[in-house]
Amino acid sequence: SLYSILHAAEMEGRVVAALCVVLCSWCSAAPFALRKNGWAKLGEPSKDFELEIAFAIKQTNPGWLEQKLRAVSYPDSPEYGNYMNFDEIAEYVHGRPESVQALVDALGEVGVGSDRIDFTLGRDFAVVRIPVEAAERLFAANFSLFQHREQSGWRVVRALDYTLPPSLVGHLDFVSGVKGLPRSASTYTKKSKSSHAPDAFITPDYIAIQYNTSHYTSNNSNNSQAIAGFLGEYFNPSDLEKFQNKFGVPVKAIAKVVGENDPSSPGAEAELDVEYISATGRNVSTWFVSISEMHGGQEGFLTWIVGQVNTTDSPWVHSASYGDDESSIELDYLNRVNNEFMKFGVSGRTVLFASGDSGDDCNVFTRKFRPDWPTSSPYVTSVGGTVSMTEVWTHGGGGFSNVSPTPDYQKAVVDAYLKSGKTPPLSDFNSSGRAYPDVSAFSTDYEIVLDGITTLVSGTSCSAPTVAGIVAILNDVRLQKGEKTLGFLNPLLYQTLKGNGFFDITEGSNKGNPLCNGFKAIQGWDPASGWGSPNFGVLKTLV
Repeated sequence: SLYSILHAAEMEGRVVAALCVVLCSWCSAAPFALRKNGWAKLGEPSKDFELEIAFAIKQTNPGWLEQKLRAVSYPDSPEYGNYMNFDEIAEYVHGRPESVQALVDALGEVGVGSDRIDFTLGRDFAVVRIPVEAAERLFAANFSLFQHREQSGWRVVRALDYTLPPSLVGHLDFVSGVKGLPRSASTYTKKSKSSHAPDAFITPDYIAIQYNTSHYTSNNSNNSQAIAGFLGEYFNPSDLEKFQNKFGVPVKAIAKVVGENDPSSPGAEAELDVEYISATGRNVSTWFVSISEMHGGQEGFLTWIVGQVNTTDSPWVHSASYGDDESSIELDYLNRVNNEFMKFGVSGRTVLFASGDSGDDCNVFTRKFRPDWPTSSPYVTSVGGTVSMTEVWTHGGGGFSNVSPTPDYQKAVVDAYLKSGKTPPLSDFNSSGRAYPDVSAFSTDYEIVLDGITTLVSGTSCSAPTVAGIVAILNDVRLQKGEKTLGFLNPLLYQTLKGNGFFDITEGSNKGNPLCNGFKAIQGWDPASGWGSPNFGVLKTLV
């Protein structure tokens, strides 16, 4: 399937090694790590070679973000929809002044001036252009040049261990770009692995009929949506146009490409994403935000989220079909990214992530389920997979976070599910965690145009952009009436709609592996299909 590894463009297996702020140097089993991840050491880089290192500076008022998100996102709140722009948010949540100064001073001591420091809005992130010689003094480290064994053009400069300067202890959440070798890209297409044949091959017309969109077309000039692209996944504008003509979708080019895009080397993931968000989010202005796997060697996801928070006109709806094993994510990094997701919500923006393609992803030896991230974040909307209007896709990701507790907006339905008698053994998963997905959509046998040829692809990478486009046209309904965008969806889904406006998925389970139990789809919400699939004709009235 198309569900890809989010952090392959960012880190070697874990943010733990690459991004954690630690108070002492890390020790690495370097030869094994290099062999395991396909890297070979070429030698020493030039001492004047310039690195790009990102520093996540401690923020002010992190508790304010959660309070404000609740106030603007819960429909029963008097502040519902009273969003703030990113400049206004930065007045409350920004880099601690003393921490900003500590970083500037530490860099100055190794000869790095302010002209080499790029601060983001609010000065809570800094991207620093620093020569290897200065970086080695700053981190008491030795940097080396590495080349990927299979992709000879992929080279990075990294240290195998480092020490954070004492003057920066307590001032940073993490540092990115110093240590850690990225994994190679893993994006591919497959036919559906479901044992249940889909109702039909999925096309824009089929979606419009089943999800009752009636080919609704957006007309508000302020409406917008975006695809996040990683791992060197590109789209071809001519494929998009051919897809739109073939399936009767309004011909509308991508309004803005942020980052790289090589039309001569299109990937199935990117083609799927832009084609189907345009098929359901008809006539909505669409961005393609591309973060190449080669960008800085590993900082793809960090670059995407910080870049969008730092962009005043960032689109209202974002769809991402990438993820990783939650257990591989360092807690400091995860919490900081959650803060950035909350900024999206406070500003009235919606972020949707595919739920993954490994079902409950159980360990066949321990029986423990392994959740994915960031789809398990309580501050994004997770989109699972189905094979029909009634049955869940057996490989659709779903389950419970081992890190984030059950958010209050979903406590009632999670408790009901746990008491349903239909759960796997409670010892297999963390029943007190954030449960996902929140909604679901078709995820098998989508027809796309790739390199001019119609091809079938499958995965929750199909369902995420499909639902994102529907959210975008729901925004159009509101914008046309002078109302605000939907913003962070989950409180609306769980506290107000409670399944209204969704086709309930009540058959099958997401056991993925035949040796696993999986979560069963039942009436109402469940951690296999969420609330089910959207009924736009009903939702446009309800929202």
